[in-house]
Amino acid sequence: MLKNRSIAVVIILSLVTCGIYGLYWIYATAQELENEGKSGSSMSPVVLLIVCLFFPYIGYLLFGMAADQNLNNIRMQRGIPTVDNKTLYMILGFIIPIVLVCLVQNEINKLAPAAA
Repeated sequence: MLKNRSIAVVIILSLVTCGIYGLYWIYATAQELENEGKSGSSMSPVVLLIVCLFFPYIGYLLFGMAADQNLNNIRMQRGIPTVDNKTLYMILGFIIPIVLVCLVQNEINKLAPAAA
């Protein structure tokens, strides 16, 4: 089930914990999106976490691709028009990952109430 999280809290916790909460957020969010989106072609949350640990910008780039695919799968399941943000997510994941986190969490927050 998708979790509605405050974007400000995610950013603050990521900064205060020197990125540790950001890694947890990546893992938890990737797992939630994978469970809801049910796209078998996305990267495993564990593999994504390992890539983020050693190659953070590549990990965020891959997370952006997987998040866009799963978010669109969730939208299709609910009859909501899909939006292609893959290129935007990839660029932001590689250049400014915190903005990617904000955008993905914002999209999850839009979809989370419908899941309840």
